[in-house]
Amino acid sequence: MKYAITKCPICGEEMIQEYVPKDTKCDVCGKNITTNFTCQNDHHLCNDCRFEGVYNEMKQVCLTTKSRNPLELAEIIMDSTNLSLLGCKHYLLASLCVYTAYKNSGGRIKNFEKGLDAIKKRVLTVQTSICKLGGFCGLPLAIGGAFQTSDIEDKNIAEITKIANKISGNCMAKLISPNFEGSNDCCIRNSAICIAVTAKFLSNNYWVDMDLPKVMKCKYSEGNPRCNKEKCRFYVGMKIDRL
Repeated sequence: MKYAITKCPICGEEMIQEYVPKDTKCDVCGKNITTNFTCQNDHHLCNDCRFEGVYNEMKQVCLTTKSRNPLELAEIIMDSTNLSLLGCKHYLLASLCVYTAYKNSGGRIKNFEKGLDAIKKRVLTVQTSICKLGGFCGLPLAIGGAFQTSDIEDKNIAEITKIANKISGNCMAKLISPNFEGSNDCCIRNSAICIAVTAKFLSNNYWVDMDLPKVMKCKYSEGNPRCNKEKCRFYVGMKIDRL
């Protein structure tokens, strides 16, 4: 079983990050952009064009699933959409999976579809250069910010902001913990940890009961250039109760 890494939607070459951003135009929509994402054939895309197709696929899964398990939902999306194995689209994957499982577990949401769109818009504000060039994963910021804008009932702005900050802090603490060995720039590992940490936090503090397995284990090692195999806890099986 092989999964795609981040590919250019125009020519199929691998997308890379340059150190210095450049002012250019999106080769799909023509919009003026500043970006450090390019491919070997010098194609550049704005965030909207890079995210749009796969977001619509993710959204359709979220609107139709009844799953209360955000990790299961992440696997469903990974297996049934064109989501790449690596890349900042995992900001969106983690955020949508937790939000959908929260709703399916009884979390009260005013307008679920509107919330999905709001999460996408918010996630796109997280600078995608954070991960590689900034030296730390942007997932904790994305998933916390997504919750902050996700149209949840019975929560005022101050409470939602407090929840979002706790989610981001908890996720970051686990990603840098020496107890969870593995490649710190593996999007699969980091997404799984952030999804599980956020789901546990919401289940323990906000009266929802999301389903989580006792052990989460990666099935996406093949073809992943960032996989550390047996050195990664997620590869051999990570116990949820340790998070």
